[in-house]
Amino acid sequence: MKSSTKSGKPAVVLDTNILVSALIAKEGAPARVFEKLVSEEIENYTSVEIISELEEVLEREEIAERVQKKDRAFLFSQYLNHSIRVCAKTRICAVQHAADNKFIETALESKAKFIITGDSHLLSLSEFQGIKIMRAKEFLRIAKTK
Repeated sequence: MKSSTKSGKPAVVLDTNILVSALIAKEGAPARVFEKLVSEEIENYTSVEIISELEEVLEREEIAERVQKKDRAFLFSQYLNHSIRVCAKTRICAVQHAADNKFIETALESKAKFIITGDSHLLSLSEFQGIKIMRAKEFLRIAKTK
């Protein structure tokens, strides 16, 4: 399992909640992780399932009321432009909330070393087959020391 790509960038999978948090709290750790994505300091992997979930969440009323459409569109386009799409060949059942398995499946397929999330179901695992599952703040601390 690689902790970083050939270019030395950490290989990650960003959970949808990190991206939404980056939109809402522009000064928080999730926003700094998103900045790393846009500045190509990390290599993010995604899937059709993750992209669909992000698209759906960004259109939810509670998000639309808090964040302007242009800002949501910017985040979505930057996410697509700076992420590498993979198609997981293996389906797993690692967490109680089945919808969260797609993040682990994507990380396994891409050989990403980190899943960055705020989701308690995923965080309760802390690690899965060598993939570290952590909060944005913890990732930023670890990324700084590499």
